[in-house]
This record gives sequence, structure tokens and C-alpha cells, in this order.
Amino acid sequence: MEQNKRPIILDCDPGTDDAICLFMLLGDDRFDIKGITPVCGNKPLSFCEKNALQLCELTGREDIPVLKGASQSLFCGERTAGNVHGAGGLGSVTLPEPHKQVEDQYAWDFIYQQAVACKGELEIVAIGPLTNVANALLKYPNLKEYVKRISIMGGAKGLGNWMAAAEFNIWADPHAAKIVFASGIPMAMMGLDICFKAYVTADDLARIRAAGGPVAEVAAELIGERVGYAEKNGRPGGILCDAVTAAYVMDESVVQTVDVHVDVETRGILTEGKTVITYKHTEDRHFPPNTKMGEDVDRPRFIDLIVNSLANLNR
Repeated sequence: MEQNKRPIILDCDPGTDDAICLFMLLGDDRFDIKGITPVCGNKPLSFCEKNALQLCELTGREDIPVLKGASQSLFCGERTAGNVHGAGGLGSVTLPEPHKQVEDQYAWDFIYQQAVACKGELEIVAIGPLTNVANALLKYPNLKEYVKRISIMGGAKGLGNWMAAAEFNIWADPHAAKIVFASGIPMAMMGLDICFKAYVTADDLARIRAAGGPVAEVAAELIGERVGYAEKNGRPGGILCDAVTAAYVMDESVVQTVDVHVDVETRGILTEGKTVITYKHTEDRHFPPNTKMGEDVDRPRFIDLIVNSLANLNR
């Protein structure tokens, strides 16, 4: 572990907003990114692995290992988001074929190995389905003793975006999410409710593009597609869900959180993948908090974090 740097594993399914999250973390010198663990989610695993390799090479970080992740959920097979993120997962952006290959090690083994090596200081930033993390917990029950925190993008206290009641990342592997929330590891959840408050306007996009350099150019193209979609649909700006989790990890004061208990519905016909939020108690049962849930975001400072990270990468 690099001295005074926070060790992080990024568990992701790139993914246009996953790319922005990665840029933000790489553009912050306080982090030591130990590895990237792709998982089947936005696209099938082979796409997510390739995109992770390409994004590392774009940012000049070929030193960051990309591990073999889960190709399907624990019990529900392969669940993906179709072409929501474009044919290859990075919208209209085309990057050169990666020179590097995925490491010959599974994500769950790597997570445990790094957690032990970091002596309880490892943070996991999980912005896709939670299959890799659940596999690590199932194989290594004492993992919970070595992980400082898991910060996720997923879930919602209100309506979903993939199913009526469920957000995509949780729906894609509800059983894995249930395992992770019940693990006893400190959790932070950035759900849909807060993500819709962290939008990017056309003016914000101009600032992002002005950060300069090839990474900012790719970021602007990825974000621009979302801004364009928002404008066509009468929304105030493009949504970057995964970037909200990066912002929280970078500066917790940007996000207002509340302590809640989170569980996941795995059997409901209409509610599979729903994150069930309990603030304090029901009439006859107390639910101790297991998660810090994002409730509000300082949007101007959120944009500043994106712009500053891209400017740092350019330098």
C-alpha cells in the first residue's frame, strides 16, 4: 500500500457512467487503486473486461490489474442492460484494442488477498451488480474483518429504473446484494433517488470538455450523450449514477446521508430486487442501521469533483 493513500478496489461493469467514476478516482492522488474487478452487468462480462482494460490504457494506468469476474448472477443467470450503454458498453466512443490482458486470477480471490494485505484499510467501490463481492464473502467468511467499507451505486428507496420497484444493479443479482448488505461490513448506498439529483447540464458539460486532454474528451462524449437524452426528454440534465458514488468516496461532505437498514427482496413476483429501506422500526421490531444512504447531493461541488479530476489526469 502506497504510504498515506487509501487502498481501493473498483468493482464495476463498464458502462458509460462507470467510466466517469473510474476517471474521478484515478484523478485523485489520495487513492491507491489496487485493481479493477469487472462483473457481468451493463454488458456481458467479456465486454466489461475489455472496457476496463481500454479505460486503464486511455488513462495511462496499465499498471492497474484487471481481474476475472463473475459472468452471471448467483442464481438468475446472465442479466444485462441490453444496449442502454451502446453496442459495446461505452456509448459511441471507440477506443483502441487493449494491449493488456485480464489477469489469471478471480476477482473474489483478489479481493480477499488485497483486504488481508491492507490490514483492514481496503475500501471496495462497487458500482455494478454485487456478484463478485458476494462470491468473496461466501468463499471467505472472515473477509468482513478486513474490509473498511463498501460504497455502492444501487437500489432506491422509491421506484426503480429497470423494474417498477427495482434499480438495475440490485435486480441483476438480488441474492448477491442481500448477502452484501447482511455482511456486517460498513456500507454506503447511493441509490436512484440521489442520483437523479446529481445531473449534468450543457453548461457543466462545457466545463468538463474544457478540462482538456484525451480523457476529458472521452468523458465529454460519454456525458454528452446523456445530456442530449435529457434535453430531448425534458429533464434538467444527464444522470451519472456511478459518479455519485465516486464523489461520496472522494468527499463525504458532498453527499448528505442518513443511517438506515437495507434488505433486498429476492422472491417477489413484482418486487424482485427491491431495496427495502427501514429508517428506525416497525410497530413490533427494531431494525438496526446497516447502511449510510445518500439523501441529497451538493450538485455544484459534485460537478467540481468531476472537472478537477479530469484536469488532474490531463496534467
